[in-house]
Amino acid sequence: MLFVAVLPVCADDVLLEGSVSFDWATKTQFERDENISQIRNIIYKDNIITKYNKNELKVQYKAFLKDKDRDKHYIEISNGKKENDTERLAGFYKFNGKLMYMYGVQYKNDIYTTYYYDLMGNLRYIDKMSENYPNYPYYSHQYRITGELAGSIYFTSYDTQYVFKNEKFKGVWFKDTMFDSKAKKIMTRTNY
Repeated sequence: MLFVAVLPVCADDVLLEGSVSFDWATKTQFERDENISQIRNIIYKDNIITKYNKNELKVQYKAFLKDKDRDKHYIEISNGKKENDTERLAGFYKFNGKLMYMYGVQYKNDIYTTYYYDLMGNLRYIDKMSENYPNYPYYSHQYRITGELAGSIYFTSYDTQYVFKNEKFKGVWFKDTMFDSKAKKIMTRTNY
């Protein structure tokens, strides 16, 4: 399972306005395949690590294996808070948004990493953002705590993300709808 958290940008950032057009359905199959290939080449160009040594990963992220502020984060997210003085927050829900099952924390002193915890405060996933984050386009690689690459996402805008797993294209999110490589709607999400 790959989690997409588009966390709010710092309040001090300049607000840019613009429009996004989504032409996935009107592109030819050749154009869609070419687009997928170009994005795959961008996010997998550096021979990324597909499996970290589990023990080395746990040593590297030892301070984050357990969320010491679990209760505070749970309450803040449950109350709709997306940011506090030191962190950006995101909740993930099941059953039409009624049951939180996971949450993400991005510390403002390290915006290139997001930590995903289960409700007991145990680290489950780590997102590593590319160096141009939070400016679009950027990409992220998500790792399970076991060290395996769970998937990668290429963000072209707040509204549009291309999702890959094992370097294979899974779909493109546009707002609350995911489309496959043939431009067929395959999924919707409620946390957009």
